[in-house]
Amino acid sequence: MPDLSQARRVMVDNQIRTFDVTDREVLAAFDVVPRERFVEPADVPLAYSDAKLAVKGANESRALLVPLVLARLVQALAPKAGESALDCCGGLGYSAAILADLGLKVTFAETDSGLTARAADALAGTPEPVKLLAASCLGAATAGAVNESYDVILINGAVEREPTALLARLKDGGRLGVIVKQGRAAQARIYLRSGDAISHRMAFDALAPVLPGFQDEPGFVF
Repeated sequence: MPDLSQARRVMVDNQIRTFDVTDREVLAAFDVVPRERFVEPADVPLAYSDAKLAVKGANESRALLVPLVLARLVQALAPKAGESALDCCGGLGYSAAILADLGLKVTFAETDSGLTARAADALAGTPEPVKLLAASCLGAATAGAVNESYDVILINGAVEREPTALLARLKDGGRLGVIVKQGRAAQARIYLRSGDAISHRMAFDALAPVLPGFQDEPGFVF
């Protein structure tokens, strides 16, 4: 694997910082986690660009969030060391590695067994261990067999309908970050659980492909 530390620093300085990411710990995580480990081998030279990259599983391909959008979404979640986190639909685990570097206790969940297997290899070198769930534990639109609760849930992509099942997995005070697409507009949204109530706020404008299973259900046409 080539030494891309300089390219990583350029990404942080020229992409992430310029997108209003100011949290020092978030910036430091993106400056040390090697994104080239979590992309397709042919895309290693593009690992720190803003190119739209995807990784392949057994049956699905997963479009990766561009680094600047991921960084700002992580910042908006205000993660704290020691918290528990569920990383959903993160391809080969780059976002999980970022959260682990921030000191969170991370669980990784994908919908494709091939992506899960490849993520296990990619995350093997992560200083902080990441727990991997079997692919069957996370349905695209439901929490499937996920039966734990988390302080932070990160969904790596866009949804057209509220991720109700995953919201139910938030602890009191927990936050869920996702990009919500409504018509042609899309914005990053942060959900917050307080007791039995869940509220949300819009964080910033962002674009990402809609995840399979999270498309808006068509209504009746008369």
